[in-house]
Amino acid sequence: MDDRPSLEIPPPAFSLVDQIGLFLRGIAMGAADVVPGVSGGTIAFISGIYERFIQALRSLSPAFLAPLLKGDVRGAWAKLMQIHWAVLLPVGAGVAAAVLTMSKLITGLMVDSPGPTYAFFFGLILASIWVPLQHMKQKRVAHLGVALAAAIGAFAFVGLQSDGIAFQAAHTDEGATAVFYGGKLRSPSDLAKVQAFAADGQAVVVFDPKGTLSKAGVTPGANVTVHTDKQALYDWLETKPALVVLEEQRAPLPWLFFCGLLAISAMVLPGLSGSFLLLFLGQYHAVFSALHQTIGGTLNLLGRPLDPVSSLTAHGYVTDLLFVGVFGCGVLLGLVLFSRVVSWLFERAHDVTMAALAGLMLGALRQPAGVVLEATGTGTSWGLVVGVAVAGAVVVTGLNLADGFFRRRRAVEVA
Repeated sequence: MDDRPSLEIPPPAFSLVDQIGLFLRGIAMGAADVVPGVSGGTIAFISGIYERFIQALRSLSPAFLAPLLKGDVRGAWAKLMQIHWAVLLPVGAGVAAAVLTMSKLITGLMVDSPGPTYAFFFGLILASIWVPLQHMKQKRVAHLGVALAAAIGAFAFVGLQSDGIAFQAAHTDEGATAVFYGGKLRSPSDLAKVQAFAADGQAVVVFDPKGTLSKAGVTPGANVTVHTDKQALYDWLETKPALVVLEEQRAPLPWLFFCGLLAISAMVLPGLSGSFLLLFLGQYHAVFSALHQTIGGTLNLLGRPLDPVSSLTAHGYVTDLLFVGVFGCGVLLGLVLFSRVVSWLFERAHDVTMAALAGLMLGALRQPAGVVLEATGTGTSWGLVVGVAVAGAVVVTGLNLADGFFRRRRAVEVA
């Protein structure tokens, strides 16, 4: 007789305090998911909801469709209510709110203040490694081997070199005299990629508000115009020059769907960053660009005019919405499928899974550590990054102490 526990867990009861807490955790998860090298799964783990979140994802099922097709509305409703909506809705709303409202801020911080931004996440992850080890029921030498193997795998994964951003022509005016890219330059290599589109006699115009080129000691060529002021850039566009306008390269929709499925599968695991995987697949910038254009298109429908750069690169509201929607469908399928794998592992190999998660987070430290070291090498204060990293570690420690306190309190109340 199989005496292992059932994988099925009844849906949790509704609690307003719990819903608010889950929503706030969802915001933190969404903010982390935007950053390449940081996983929303890590935030779920250190905030004490990872196993609940996985079980809630596992409860997602189309089983309600069978009775519904037979006309059994009551049976369909009963199946629908077995889904853990009390967890999925607040966490999902928090993640969506963070991605929609904070993605520009966070991606901006990654470009403008990479040292402190990644130092904070380094502190978060470093202080989180002991959490899965603490949840292990037994600790054996074999678990150390699992943790080391997972750490090596994660270390190798985040060490992969992506090509960063890739470009394509959004449109080409007849008799174009210049090649224009209106997004912020993130590295000197971006300029080289833009220049590759310029034909003989065509100038190159780019936007570099944070002085990326000057900080790297790059001197633009005679045919390159670098705008550092947004209003000056807009004023130049008002002269309506004939342009080849570049944008982030977009993948075909079937491949985009697969990218969404792969990325969210990585995001579910603490230590593996779905955003980093998207960056490696060449779709990170395209996805967030399409998301921001969809938001801009929605606001445009409500009466707010598009800025001059967005007006040049806009695909059309329906096209942008379709791009984001296909990616979202891949994300949803990945959540449903991969959560079942993780849930099964928790039930059948709990301690091995916990050891592997600790190893994944240890190996993942390579990404934020590399960015921090690079930033300190170009002038960022060591005192600043160490202070921010300590702050991140304090946040994690505080969350886990609070989680432990409430767990003990609930155990006393149940007893």
